[in-house]
Amino acid sequence: LIVSGVTAQDSVSLRKHYLNVYRQALSYNDANAAINALQNYVAVDNSMAYKDTLSMLYFNTKSFYSSLLLAEEVYKAVPGNVYAMERAAECYDQLGDPKTAVGLYEMVVPKTKNPYHFYKLGICQYQLKRMGECESSANKVLADTSAKNFGVLFTMADGSQQTVPVHAAAANLLGVLKMDAKNYAGAKTDFQMAIKLFPDFIGAKENLEVCEKNLKGEGKKSTKSPAKPKGK
Repeated sequence: LIVSGVTAQDSVSLRKHYLNVYRQALSYNDANAAINALQNYVAVDNSMAYKDTLSMLYFNTKSFYSSLLLAEEVYKAVPGNVYAMERAAECYDQLGDPKTAVGLYEMVVPKTKNPYHFYKLGICQYQLKRMGECESSANKVLADTSAKNFGVLFTMADGSQQTVPVHAAAANLLGVLKMDAKNYAGAKTDFQMAIKLFPDFIGAKENLEVCEKNLKGEGKKSTKSPAKPKGK
């Protein structure tokens, strides 16, 4: 009994120590130290809440495989944690598996109805060439009046990135679908809408320029690739 009591006290002391290190690391903006502290913590206490936090830290540092393993463990143990499932979906997309990501997003969006999640689902559907489903997802984003409050990281053709409101990104996605079908007039309208929703939208402006050149019969002269949505 004495040995058992000492072991329990040591465990409590260790947990407090690792949490103190974790909080200190956050205060100094040291993500790696925070990750290390939480790894030590969950080795002592199999806490799903802290595993979820650790998954978020890995995701924020772009360690997508580590984030995925923890996120899957969390949502399987705690089925109500749809945000862990959504994080797993985003990790699969980042790791080049949009098919698995779609399956998870399709379980997430009926529960969250979050326009960001609908947009990410649409991006994965686009990568899989499921164009009709992609269009439906993008339209659901545009129909949601709260979409303007969500931002998404948009990757341009040259690899540069810009944060844009998700409803503007959805309008751009609709334009890309039409541009792929060579419906440049329809695509132009969508790109103009995207720019109206977010006047600084660089990718939509580049796409609009490509459309206008094609409408004028100058498409072959343009060497600039359209800014297509990517799973980033």
